[in-house]
Amino acid sequence: MEMNCISKIAGIGAYLPKQRVTSDELMAEIASTRFGTPENYISNKIGIIERRMADEKTLASDMAIMASEVALRDANVQAHEIDLILYCGIERDWQEPATAHRIQAELGATSAIVLDVTNACHGFLNGISIADAFIANHSAQTVLVCTGEKQSNLTYEAIDQLKKLSSKEEFRKRLGGLTVGDAGGAMIIQRGNEHSGFQKMNFMSDGSHTNLCYYKHTDSGTQGQMLMREITVQILRLHKMFIDSTYELLGWQPESIDKLFCHQTGAKPHQGMASLAHQPINKAPITYDNYGNLTSASIPVNMFLNRPQRGEKILIMGTGSGLSVCQSGLIF
Repeated sequence: MEMNCISKIAGIGAYLPKQRVTSDELMAEIASTRFGTPENYISNKIGIIERRMADEKTLASDMAIMASEVALRDANVQAHEIDLILYCGIERDWQEPATAHRIQAELGATSAIVLDVTNACHGFLNGISIADAFIANHSAQTVLVCTGEKQSNLTYEAIDQLKKLSSKEEFRKRLGGLTVGDAGGAMIIQRGNEHSGFQKMNFMSDGSHTNLCYYKHTDSGTQGQMLMREITVQILRLHKMFIDSTYELLGWQPESIDKLFCHQTGAKPHQGMASLAHQPINKAPITYDNYGNLTSASIPVNMFLNRPQRGEKILIMGTGSGLSVCQSGLIF
C-alpha cells in the first residue's frame, strides 16, 4: 500500500533505563554451553553487547511518558496543545483501557483524544501513518506518537524457561528473548511543508509468517518463539520486493540518501537491510550493539541518538513480526 504524506517530525524523544546488562552475563546465567553455544554467542555473532533493563517498578507507560516529555521540549510544544496521543508499544500497562489514557493524564494533555496502536515492532511506523492521516484531514494539528517497551519481562521469562530445558531446539526458539532491551521513544508529528516532512510511506504485510515470532500469555506462563534466522530471511525478502518501487515513488536515487534508519535485531540483518537498500553501512546508524532489539522503540531511539540534520534525505525501513514492513522517505 502506497501512502502520500503531509506531516513532519517536529520533535524526538527517548528514554533509556540506567541498568546495563551484558549478553555474556545472560548467557552465563542460563549456562548456554549446555546447548553447545558459547557464552559470547550473542555478543560475538549477533553483535548485541549489552542492553538496558528497567527496574521492576517501572511501567511501559513510564518510559513512554519520559520519552514524550523530551519530545515535547524538543518540539517546543506544550502538553495542552496535543490533539491526539497514539501509544504504539507491544508492552502495555493493561489490556483495558488503552495505555495512552495514563500518558495523557500524566502529561496533562487534557485536549487530546487517545488510543493504542499495536503491530509488534512495526507499531511505531503505523502510529506515524495514522498521525499523518489525522493531520491530512485537519482533525489534528499536533500528534504525539509514543511507545514504552519493557521487553525485560520477556527476557526474565526466557531465562526461567531455559534454565529448565536441555533441548537445543527449544533453546533456539527462545534465544531471541535474550536479545531485547527496554526503552521509551516518542515523536511530535505536525503538518510539514515542501521543505520538510514524510514524502511517501510504502507498506506490505504477509500474514503467512505469524508462526515465526509470537508470544502469548497462558495459564502456565508465556508461550512463544522467536526464530531469528527465519524471520530475517523473510523480512529481507519482503523489503527487497519493493525497495526499487519505493525509490521510484520518492523520485530519489540511492546515492541521494543521507541516512538510513531501520529496525535492528542484530548485525547481519542490519547489514542485509543496508545492502538491499543500496546504502553503505556507514550511512545506517546502529543501536543494536549497546541497546539490543528495542522492538517498537527502535526507530525513534535511533533517530534521537543519531539525530539527522535538517534538510537531510532519510530512508526509513520498518519491520514487525507477522510479518509487516514499511519503507518511507523523509526530508528531515
